[in-house]
Amino acid sequence: MSGARIEFEFDHQQVTQALNAGAAALGEPEKILQDLIDPLIRIHQARFKAQQSPDGTPWQALSPRYLTSKRRNKDKILTSEGLLRNTLRGQVDGDSLLFGTDRPYGAIHQFGGKIERQERASTVYFKMDERTGAVGRKFVPKTKSNFAQDVKIGPYTIDMPARPWLGTSDADDGMLLQRVMSFLTAAIVN
Repeated sequence: MSGARIEFEFDHQQVTQALNAGAAALGEPEKILQDLIDPLIRIHQARFKAQQSPDGTPWQALSPRYLTSKRRNKDKILTSEGLLRNTLRGQVDGDSLLFGTDRPYGAIHQFGGKIERQERASTVYFKMDERTGAVGRKFVPKTKSNFAQDVKIGPYTIDMPARPWLGTSDADDGMLLQRVMSFLTAAIVN
């Protein structure tokens, strides 16, 4: 060949070393899976903020009856004190990543269902006008009451709609896959 030329040598040891590093990273999926927990937590916390399922469907609104008794975060669905959102955890077990919450009510919110409430007795508290003896119509906290009444609450059923909060969207999957690819690239390059 006349003119200018460059000669390339194939260093199979360097390629073999890089492939072995990638295979080693794949052979220990625990590290890759552990690396996905924080992004999954961020994905799900953003979902609570957006109040929508993984496919982008808005969660069903709270019932008017429940809204009247909800004390905190009245404008937020699936958030009273934030326990469901703040108990998201990931656990790596071999080549599996378990992600979710330990809260027993997490499943009923995810899948929906019926909650059967049994008959029960309770005490309700009121404020009584000591001058007239008239009892107010509104419930008050026990500490602010001067009149108590025992009541029986009959059985009833709560029909809980499904509000899927756990899972990933296609965009989330792409981001998680990119993170895995970056992890593997770092293993190969180093």
